[in-house]
Amino acid sequence: MLKSKIFMVLLIVVTLLILLVPACGKEKENTPVPTATPVVTATPMGTAILTPTPMVTPTATPTSSPVPGGPVKIGAITSWSGPLALAGVSLADPIIKLVEKQVKDQGGILGGREVKVVRYDNRGTVAEAVAGADKLFREDEVSALVFGGVSSTEAAGVAGFAEKNQILFVAYGTLEKPAENKFTISATMGARPHFTNAIVDLAIKVLKPKTVAIMGFDLWENHDRFQAYREGFEAAGIKVVSEQYTPFDLSDYSPYLTRVKYANPDMLVLDYPPSEPYLSIGKQMMELGGWGDMKVVGLPGAETAKRLPGVDGMYFISLWFPGDTYPGSVKFETEYKAMNKGATPSSTQVYYYNCLWTVIYAIELAGTTDRVAIGQAARSGNLEWDSPMGHAHYTLEQEGYPGLTPKILRLEGGKSVLVTIPE
Repeated sequence: MLKSKIFMVLLIVVTLLILLVPACGKEKENTPVPTATPVVTATPMGTAILTPTPMVTPTATPTSSPVPGGPVKIGAITSWSGPLALAGVSLADPIIKLVEKQVKDQGGILGGREVKVVRYDNRGTVAEAVAGADKLFREDEVSALVFGGVSSTEAAGVAGFAEKNQILFVAYGTLEKPAENKFTISATMGARPHFTNAIVDLAIKVLKPKTVAIMGFDLWENHDRFQAYREGFEAAGIKVVSEQYTPFDLSDYSPYLTRVKYANPDMLVLDYPPSEPYLSIGKQMMELGGWGDMKVVGLPGAETAKRLPGVDGMYFISLWFPGDTYPGSVKFETEYKAMNKGATPSSTQVYYYNCLWTVIYAIELAGTTDRVAIGQAARSGNLEWDSPMGHAHYTLEQEGYPGLTPKILRLEGGKSVLVTIPE
């Protein structure tokens, strides 16, 4: 009986095991279903494969030329704030508006595209001038650069950037290494011998001094010109009795002017490219008792101070003067007056005008906004146009200068009068 009971229990256990095995098997077959979810993670992996594409774009941008279409952008660097803000606010801005309008009125360039000048305020420093060139090049994607600041050191910094990055730069002033530049040209004449010869000629043929004093910024271009002045004056028997270099950011010229008065020269050469020094010097010399019989000669920036009694009678050298009958001059003066309520442009403003139009003609000559092509066109020997200063032609022999001839003007009663230099 006991055996029968044991047998029955074993039979029940075996039966239960047989019934449970298929159920367990079915449970194992269903377990892979949830694991299918991770397989969907292949989709994000596919997205990740695309991420290198946007990463490539920023790297290519700095070295690529502007994308065709829309306005042609030109980057302008000078002072719009600080002690030399006059350069941007009063001189460059009216010219920028004029040139943008002139291009629009003529139907654009490169088949109808307008010109847009993008400004960068470098506050009169070399570091900011170079930073501005970099920003205009990489972020604003301009086709060329102009002005470069108000000093040769600022322009030299921008020229270095232009050469390295192969973008045309048209400088407001003289070039430090014209023969070595491949992408830099100037809107003015070569400082030596053009400026210096004209001033020496004025001294020898018109003013006839026995003694001369020279003042200017402590910059490489001033040192270079001072040497040329000395050579020219001494060869003519004129003695240089005072030679002073002033800091670039100077506002009080009284100590230097006092030394000039003590030396008592017959003639004083003020070698300052921007306008601000002439405003300060004119006022401060009047406080010191005036010029007396001393003849004073300056650079184009002197004209800005023409209504000060302290500069009346001053001579200055320039490439342009109001009333010039050359066709390019008439166009410049007439259209400037029309935009500025009859106001006459200054002799300094013509350099800003020349910078912008030189770039525009270089772009037209290249037939594209490709930066390298524009730079090559500018230095090809084929770039020429009728500027307000005369026919500008950037021949290979000129090494980045337009081959223009300077003029001597005299400030009389707030006006600029042409001075004839005898042959």
